[in-house]
Parts: sequence; structure tokens; C-alpha cells
Amino acid sequence: MKRIEEQEAHAALAFGDHDDRARADFAFTLRHHVTQHWMPGTRLVFDARARHAFRAARGRDPQSPDEIRQAMDADPWYRFYLSARRASQEAIWAAVVPPAERLGPMPMPQRPRGSLKLDPSVRAPAYMAAIDIHCMPGGYLLDRGEGDTAAGAVYDRGVYLYMSGLMGPRNDAVGRLAVAHLQARLPHFRPTRILDVGCGVGHATLPWAEAFPEAQVTGIDVGAALLRHAHLRAEAFGLGVEFVQADAEATPFPDGAFDLVTSAIVLHETSIRGLRRILGECHRLLAPGGVMLHVDQPPFDPDDPWATFLQENETHYNNEPFWRRFRHLDLAAEARAAGFGRVELGTLAAEVVRQSQNNAPDDPRARSRGFLALLAFRDG
Repeated sequence: MKRIEEQEAHAALAFGDHDDRARADFAFTLRHHVTQHWMPGTRLVFDARARHAFRAARGRDPQSPDEIRQAMDADPWYRFYLSARRASQEAIWAAVVPPAERLGPMPMPQRPRGSLKLDPSVRAPAYMAAIDIHCMPGGYLLDRGEGDTAAGAVYDRGVYLYMSGLMGPRNDAVGRLAVAHLQARLPHFRPTRILDVGCGVGHATLPWAEAFPEAQVTGIDVGAALLRHAHLRAEAFGLGVEFVQADAEATPFPDGAFDLVTSAIVLHETSIRGLRRILGECHRLLAPGGVMLHVDQPPFDPDDPWATFLQENETHYNNEPFWRRFRHLDLAAEARAAGFGRVELGTLAAEVVRQSQNNAPDDPRARSRGFLALLAFRDG
């Protein structure tokens, strides 16, 4: 197993006491074991049993992801695996919720480097309010009033455990990938006004503040408790970021307010209608010559129905209702429809996503295709 660094502590992170840490360690280990050791067994079960049972009933092998799911759903080992995967995720939430709730109201910094602007009039889109994404108790929007950071603390600690630590000690691997991609593709581009859309607790926001210290970096989200945690976290790491409560579909900023608008692992959690509105808002917010960069999951490979079947589990069993349709979407065409003339799609190789795409330990199909980078340019 790759050596995993412990999550980096900060003032708002809810590690909890000895027993909380023990429960978190158990959840971490169980999640890693299920994804790294039991997930590859699904392919063995398919080849040894489920494929043959489907063929006996239908006279042919399963062809599509849906047919593979029909074959696998009938196998008791696969049902056991699904139960174990779901139980491992629920164990994570059970481990991190109590210490997060015990934090109580958190005082905001008296002399902050950055700022926090909350707006109680902001209403989250219905697709966010209707479901607890990733089965996270209370979802992203839970807010118990002034000083509450519990949703942010749960998410911050939960993501680290959920991803088996592969996002790095600050959970910022995807943000760093995005920064590296922009700098490699546009080495002379120096944005001075950066907007991170759907910033959550700032995992992908802070790498932009580190990479462009002279820039005004702003992160927006609809969750107030997420933003309070993000503000405390940024201050703890010595970074001045402006966090604003706002809906990415209709922000309060004027036309042309930013040189760079970005997001990380956000678009697949929006409805298709919402995604289109967000892309249109990104176009409006960019100054002439500005750049839009979204990093998210890659499209499904039509030539690999097995990998698609595995990855669609997020929609079927993990409260990710838009995941499946998003990964069939032509994002370049969507960006052009939003008004962008120049659009590029790139792939960011990353170890952090390998765990979700295994077939068998030595199967070349297990190699991740990484993240998708959608890069688009606002015409001058």
C-alpha cells in the first residue's frame, strides 16, 4: 500500500478524542480494504459466475453496463460487496459526525487575512437541498446558526477517510492538479482575480491562493457552515481568501469581474440544467481574455462497459443522482453553447482516482484515465 500521510491538523478540524480517532482509523482501514481488496473481486465473480448465469438465461453475454448490473445484482458475493462498501462509508460518517458536532459555535478570527460574507437570503438549488450527497448526514447545507461549522468539519475529515488519504494531507490534490495544468498550458497567464465555484471548505481554493499570492482569490458556495469552516481553515494555513455565500447559477458579482473562474469536482453534483446555467454564469463573470477551468470526472469510455458499470455505482448506491448523466455529457459542446469560442479538453493523470476504477490487481484496464480538465477562453 502507498504510504499515506496523516491529515494535516488545523484549528477547525475535528479529530476528536482517543475513541473518535480509533473509530476514524477503523473506518479508514475498512474503506481502504473494501476498495482495494474486495472491489477487484467483482471482476473475478463476473468472469467466474455472473457472466455464465446471464448467458444461460439469455443465450449471450451481457453487453451494456445495465446488463452487467443485472447479471451482478443476482450474485450473492456482489450483494455482499455492495453492503460492505455502503457500510464502510456509513462508518466514516459515524466516526466524524460526533466530534464535529461537539465543536459547538466556532469564533471567527478577529484580524483575518481574508473575509467571510454570508447572505441568509441565498437559497440553494433544489437539487442540492433534496438529497444528502455521498450520504453525508445533513448534506452540505446543514446550518445550525451563527458560528456553526459542523457540516464543514464533517466534510473535511470525511473526505480524507473516504478517499483513503489519497487526496493528500490537506485534501487538496485536485486543486493542485488544476493549478499545475493551468501553469503548464498557460505559463505566462497571471490571473489577479480568481473565482472558485462550489468551493466547499476550500480544498481546491487554497492551492490557487498559494500559486498566485498577488491575486484576490474568492470562493463561493451555498452552504454557510461549509464557508465558516473554509474561512477558519484558510486563516489557520495563513492564506487570505474571500469566501462568499452565493449560488453559482446566479452570483452577485458584476460582468467581467474575474480573470479565472474554476471549480474542482463540482459539476457532476449539479443537475444538467444547473450545469448549463453555471457555465453561462462563468462566461458572464469572465473579463475579455479570461479563462475558465473546471476539473471533474472524465466521460465514460463506450468501449469499456465494465468500467462504466463499476463507476455508475455512485449513482445507484451513493446518492450521486447526476453522476451517470454527467459522464455521458459532451462538456466541450456545453461550453460552446454557453458562449465560449475556444474550448479544450485535457486529461489530468492522478493516483487519487485509481481506487474507484479497479478491475483486477494486474489488469491494465485498472489504470485510471484521471480527471477531465475543461479549459475555455473568453474572447476579447
